Amino acid sequence: MDRSPQREVCEPSVRSGTAALPAAVLAAIADCAAACRATLHRLEDDHEHLRASLDQRIRAAPDGPVRRLCAVDGSHAALPTAGAAFTAIAAAAVEEATLTDQEVLVQMLPPLEDLDSLIGGVRCVLELRLLARRIRATTSGLFVLDGSFYSVLLEINRLLVRYAQDHRSLHPPRWWDHFRPLLEAFFADQDWQLVLTCRRVIAHSKLATAAHDVTTLAPDLSGTITDRALWSSVLHAGEYALPTPLIREDRPHLLTGYRNLPFADFNEHRLAIEHGYGQFYVIYYRPDSIGPAYRIELPAALIAREPLGAVLATFRNTLQISSVQEPLPQFLADAICRQLGHALAATAAGARTALQNEFDLALVQRYLGPYRTPR
Repeated sequence: MDRSPQREVCEPSVRSGTAALPAAVLAAIADCAAACRATLHRLEDDHEHLRASLDQRIRAAPDGPVRRLCAVDGSHAALPTAGAAFTAIAAAAVEEATLTDQEVLVQMLPPLEDLDSLIGGVRCVLELRLLARRIRATTSGLFVLDGSFYSVLLEINRLLVRYAQDHRSLHPPRWWDHFRPLLEAFFADQDWQLVLTCRRVIAHSKLATAAHDVTTLAPDLSGTITDRALWSSVLHAGEYALPTPLIREDRPHLLTGYRNLPFADFNEHRLAIEHGYGQFYVIYYRPDSIGPAYRIELPAALIAREPLGAVLATFRNTLQISSVQEPLPQFLADAICRQLGHALAATAAGARTALQNEFDLALVQRYLGPYRTPR
């Protein structure tokens, strides 16, 4: 019996069914490699041209004394259930190799569509508040904030816009009671303003996605690389790119979206914060020939040659492990905060166990059971 017609029907079915995913992955690998190959060829072939076109912005990094470095980082985690969401937010300060301060906020909230964005904004407030506390506690050294000052602005902006929207009603959601004292103290104590005006604070973003220099100076590479990749390719070891403003003329301040928040003297706080952001600059610095260029944001007071030399020497001195492409205190603070998810899972499990002794097991499971199929 001739089965070839049946094979002709089945084989395309197999290829488009069980074999489709592996085939798509293999094809994607080839396509991605081809795209990367084209970009690398352009960077390699155009290196001297790019270097020549950017030469006026390249300088040898000044040297200076090494300071003690304290890094502040934060993390947030959420564990939604069918009827509630367990949330945890933490910030940690690590000076050289010692945990010097920490702050943890654990709350149970109702299920919210923008839960991650909300607690992300609270995390930034907690980080800045902890950083301000460390600044007040010391008179020397250098502080590094994990992330970008601009990403902090975006996160807190989203939080405050949501706060303003919810407080237009005479009866805002009760869960704001958990965070209102924190926000009120944050503005009353002028923590944000202190961080922005301190001469000892820089920000280092590991995920630097800005591409303004690429768009302006290497438009043919636009959409394929970031500014950090561009400067990593162009700068030689021990060089940096001259500072440019963090807030460019075509990028408006975002604090104007909520002028009437119910915090004391908020308009004065807003103006001071916007002024502080206008005093920040961005440099790209390549400490050695092995690693990439780093994006560093720093206040105007630190871009002069002498203080900049101390900043770059301190930053370079804390890159102590070749496999860790960030200052060691920043890496340690990040590693500490990332344990938050495990602690939150234990908190939720503990709450379920405690309630099972008081209520019907089925009721507890319906309320605190998973809102989606567990992985």
